Amino acid sequence: MNNIKRISLTCIVLMTTILTLPSVSFAANYKCKGADGKIEYSDRPCDTGKESLSQPRAPGVVSTPTVASMTRLDTLFTDFEARLCEREQLATEIDIAQRSGELKKADAVWKPRQERLNFLNDTLIEFQEKAAKVTNGTASDSPEMMAVRKFQRKLKDCGSLRK
Repeated sequence: MNNIKRISLTCIVLMTTILTLPSVSFAANYKCKGADGKIEYSDRPCDTGKESLSQPRAPGVVSTPTVASMTRLDTLFTDFEARLCEREQLATEIDIAQRSGELKKADAVWKPRQERLNFLNDTLIEFQEKAAKVTNGTASDSPEMMAVRKFQRKLKDCGSLRK
């Protein structure tokens, strides 16, 4: 009789554990940052006075890009590619001129190029802000973020001087 009670009790504990595991693993779905800078995890969305940092995905869930977000990124890449490529090339030229001392010798020649680079730096900031809006809330390994990194690598190739 004692063995039957022990087996029954073990089964009850095991079933209770199995039934509570999913609720425990998905309990903290929201990550919030308070005004004091402390990070809190909750099963509810962040309060209005707190910054929402992320909403973790459930284990095993694969992030799939939305067609709209990828289309918006492609449009963004097309709109900014020529100017950002020009920025990389110009930054490389100015850097080489700076290192060689040519920049100081021919200041009048390089001044318009530096002003153009400043404008293109503002363009880069605009691109980054727009890309951040599209990728906001996506994981670093998401297709959207991988597309942004691929685009950035492509831009770096623009800056390499080919002779």
